Amino acid sequence: MLKRFYSATPLPLLAVIGLLLYFGVIIVSPFFRDTERVDQAPPNTPEVSKQQAEAAATDFVRSRFKLSPESQTNVLYQAYTAISGYLQKEHLYNQYAKRYGDQYPLEYYEVEINDKRYGTTYYVAVNYKTLQIFSWERSKSPAAKSDAVSSSEADPARLAEQTIREMGYAPEQFTRSGEQGRDRSGALVYVSKTEQIGAAKLELRLGVSGGQAVSFKPVFPAPDSFISWQQAQDERSALMTRISMAASLMMTFAALIVIIRYRRQVRFGRGTVLTMLFLAIYLTNNFNMLPAFRTMHGSGPSEPEAAIYLLIMNIFITLMAGSTYLSFLAGRQLWLNRGWNAWPVWRDPQFGSETRTAMVRGYLICLFILGVQQVMLFIASEAFDVWAVSEPTDSIYNMRVPGLFPLMAWAAAISEEAVYRLLGIALVLKLTRSRALAVLLPSIIWAMSHTQYPIYPVYTRLIEVTVLGLVFGWAFLRYGFLTAMFAHAAMDSILMGLSLMYTGEPLQIALGALYLLVPAAVGWIIAWLHGRFNRRPPAASLPGAPPLPEASPDSGRLTPIKFGPPASH
Repeated sequence: MLKRFYSATPLPLLAVIGLLLYFGVIIVSPFFRDTERVDQAPPNTPEVSKQQAEAAATDFVRSRFKLSPESQTNVLYQAYTAISGYLQKEHLYNQYAKRYGDQYPLEYYEVEINDKRYGTTYYVAVNYKTLQIFSWERSKSPAAKSDAVSSSEADPARLAEQTIREMGYAPEQFTRSGEQGRDRSGALVYVSKTEQIGAAKLELRLGVSGGQAVSFKPVFPAPDSFISWQQAQDERSALMTRISMAASLMMTFAALIVIIRYRRQVRFGRGTVLTMLFLAIYLTNNFNMLPAFRTMHGSGPSEPEAAIYLLIMNIFITLMAGSTYLSFLAGRQLWLNRGWNAWPVWRDPQFGSETRTAMVRGYLICLFILGVQQVMLFIASEAFDVWAVSEPTDSIYNMRVPGLFPLMAWAAAISEEAVYRLLGIALVLKLTRSRALAVLLPSIIWAMSHTQYPIYPVYTRLIEVTVLGLVFGWAFLRYGFLTAMFAHAAMDSILMGLSLMYTGEPLQIALGALYLLVPAAVGWIIAWLHGRFNRRPPAASLPGAPPLPEASPDSGRLTPIKFGPPASH
């Protein structure tokens, strides 16, 4: 049924269907939304600049502690993900936003101040809408000189209550928690007698050291039952991610075997440009995400930990580049062995026209995919209680240059289409001789690698991305690798470009709008360059391989493959 539908439906009609689905969901979704219940947190953008937050935090620290003029400052975007998830799961987010959103924001700026002269690091939480300082922490290196005060001022309870008053609270409205009144970190814990949302009560956590209050954190801790549920979800996500990585590694080993087996026919220059482009974009993105890596800090300076994480990520991405290159070589050879040139290259006479045509097809398929995805997300949210939390490690607010982020659309399109479509479908088809399994199994493996995103329950992301993988698999078998890659790049460029536009900043809005058209520009530029500079005759058939398909006389492009793989020899 699906095969007949796609075979008989022209791509422009699919694109129209996708647009109707996409905007139809936007139009009808307000009628399904309960104003007293919010399943997912709405977009929450900063209203003050990072420079303003930095100045407010510096003034605050200077008023309470010694701070040298040469202190270094970094501003990070942070979020309380656990309580945000709990509120959404229990449909309390809207209620929390009305009662506590201004005083206890779930998303905020965290200003890190490193004072090397005194060996001290400060983390100050700043409301990024009002500039209110609502949480802070100081930590000193072991070698730093102590600045303890006299013993008359060293009573922890007295210091804590004094700090509570200074921060605008009434100590009599709180009670000490437990016999010792301390949490696992040793901080004093005061529980509110009146402020509560669901099962989460407001707590004030204060650290006292050397006769000084060194930290103050108001929190609504998520209940243990929710934490246990979320940990179970994260464990399932981690398991699926490990399965995906193991399966991808097996595919890489299989690709290596194929390359060794057909080493005389393989042209090792194929895929090098795309692989190097993938590597360059991803490494650039890693350095661009260095502030995001810093959000995973401990109590001291965040830079050393972030540098180690950056190194590990760069090594991992380099290995991914190697896997992508092997996928290009082995995948192309497997399809050539089946009599199909699934991926024309520069030397092929049809490369320029096929690239331009693939770009157009890619946009049309992309519009259909966006519509299908919008419907799935709407159904998931309304019928299956799916929700997402803001994750600082993925946020564009933690990028050095947010405008570079949409370039990742090309890294994802190049690598994932090479591994899971060009290679993955060919391998499974060779093993199972089933075109359905050949599309389905790589799609599931690909989807498993996307379950680590903070979307709950985690199985919904598995279903969503598997469905998208089926469409990409159909696009690959029907039109070839370039079309699948352009469809993937166009979809991610649109989604990432919109994420820039949602920030509300004029420059980011302009850049986001520009990125919507980047795949089109790439397709046209490559076609123009190929027509102007490709003067070499077409490459001869590879030794022992079938001849390449002839160009279709009416279109000047490769003869399209029917739905399903070419017949085996």
